[in-house]
This record gives sequence, structure tokens and C-alpha cells, in this order.
Amino acid sequence: MLVQFQIIIGILSLTLLLITFELIRKERLREEYSILWLFTGTVTLVFSLWPEFFLSQFFAKITGLFYLSAVVVIAFLFLLLIVLHFSVVISKLTNQNKELAQRYGLLELEINELKKHYLPSDSTLS
Repeated sequence: MLVQFQIIIGILSLTLLLITFELIRKERLREEYSILWLFTGTVTLVFSLWPEFFLSQFFAKITGLFYLSAVVVIAFLFLLLIVLHFSVVISKLTNQNKELAQRYGLLELEINELKKHYLPSDSTLS
């Protein structure tokens, strides 16, 4: 049963790595965000290839969790970190977007005032 889990998790982690590389190649995922996905795929692949070393000897002795539950916990923690990172990025982009919209509004107001001041109005042309 353990070998079947290793194969499934190994295939899933390879799939994650391939999808990440393909998204980078097509420029649909920026390199700075892909680092977390590549790290998650690599760590999961390493854990699936050598579970007896990393999980039985290291992680299981520290936490007392066994293979399947350890893999689920590790994957959950990595995904939680990725979601936290993206939440920070989205918050930063939201603030930048708000600031840009405000600056655009002020510039548009200035342009309209300059047009009124320097360009003749339609009534003076008639």
C-alpha cells in the first residue's frame, strides 16, 4: 500500500512541476511566483522517492506522524504558505491599483482645468 501512495504522490508532484514549467514558458506565471510552486513540487517529489529517510527517520520521529498523514500535513503547510504569499501579493497590488486610479483622477482634473484655461471655449469662437 505504501508503494502505491509513493507512485501516486510522485506522479502528482511531477505533474505539478511540468505544469509549472509550462506556465512559465508560456509566460502565464511569473518567475517570482513560480518559485513556491517549484519548491512544493520538488519537496513532494523528494518525499515520495525517499519516504523511509525523510518521513520515517526525520519528520515522523519529530512529530509522531506516519507516512500518509505526514505527506498530507506537509502538502497542506506548503499550500498554506503559497496562499499566504499570494494574499500578500494581491493586497499589495490592490493598494497600488487604488493609488494609480487616484493619480489618474487627479491628472485628468488637471488636464481639464488646463484646457479650460488655455483653450478658447466654443462661445468665443462664434
